[in-house]
Amino acid sequence: MPFNRQTYFDIISGKRTDFFAKIGRGILSVMEIPYATVISCRNLLYDNGLRKIQKLPIPVISVGNLTMGGTGKTPFVAWLAKKIWDSGKFPAIVSRGYHADSTGWNDEAKELQLLLPHVPQAFAKKRFTAAVSLIEQHKNNSDFREIDLVILDDGFQHRKIFRNLEILLIDATNPFGYNRAIPRGFLRESVFSLKRADVVILTRAGLVDIAEQNRIREQVLQINPNAFWGEIDQKPKNLLFCSGETKDFSDIKEEKILGFCGIGNPDSFRKTLESCGCWIQKFVTFPDHHHYSDNDVQHILNLSQVVDSQYAVCTLKDFVKVKERIAENTNICALTIETESFPLGEKNSLWDFLYDKIKF
Repeated sequence: MPFNRQTYFDIISGKRTDFFAKIGRGILSVMEIPYATVISCRNLLYDNGLRKIQKLPIPVISVGNLTMGGTGKTPFVAWLAKKIWDSGKFPAIVSRGYHADSTGWNDEAKELQLLLPHVPQAFAKKRFTAAVSLIEQHKNNSDFREIDLVILDDGFQHRKIFRNLEILLIDATNPFGYNRAIPRGFLRESVFSLKRADVVILTRAGLVDIAEQNRIREQVLQINPNAFWGEIDQKPKNLLFCSGETKDFSDIKEEKILGFCGIGNPDSFRKTLESCGCWIQKFVTFPDHHHYSDNDVQHILNLSQVVDSQYAVCTLKDFVKVKERIAENTNICALTIETESFPLGEKNSLWDFLYDKIKF
């Protein structure tokens, strides 16, 4: 059997139990040791003040995750930035910009620009320098509005910048990355790093039942009983076409579709499509951050014809990369997502809590 992305998932998840899978898990376990050791030592240096943490002149909210792969972070960052904007404050987004293309922008940045054209972004390996430059640019130029707050996108492991609020996202469909560090599992660092989080938010909560939500919550609060717990769901909103036309997602109900994506957690997108009530004739996955070629797009269009699908539907993250390679009259479209927070019982809403903690 060829070794591909799905084979890797089947091995690390324990789904495959054959001899070769067991050997593979053994090899990956050995490879896990140096990675986990380096990350643990790095965290110890920061925890004990032996590595310098730099502070920006304005408040910082870090949004990050504990695992490799998609946790719905970009839709949440977009939701948070819009909430801050609607509150009358002016946010900016700073990120590392992994897997940037020749323009210097990566797919998350392009997606955020499409969703939030009025919110400035900066991305660089040296995020502190990039943030300072962006803040100064807006402060010293009368054509720009001064930035009130920085959202540090994918900031949980980037500990060089002081943050006023640490938000950690956990994906309900794979909360703890098979409980093993990379490459044996999906954990970017130990689950005990949860202790650093001020807020822990379960994303895609609607894709699991109440019992599973409670189980994850209990496990998190055992490690960090002082964390504020929140739950959100990323629900389908619209179909977005290359022409700029939008349709309600209900238009694909009971329609034949081809789904495709190149994200960290493709199964979550498949489940989201299934929740729309459509008939998935074919589901094609590409590596995370995949840069689509003309051949990739033509392959998708050909498959769409073969399986007689009405639409070829992808994530917005994929759409920002393929839309320049398709004609306006093709059936390729993006399923846009709307973030909704769950009621928090007698407590205030998730946004009310976050707003109080930001301390502008």
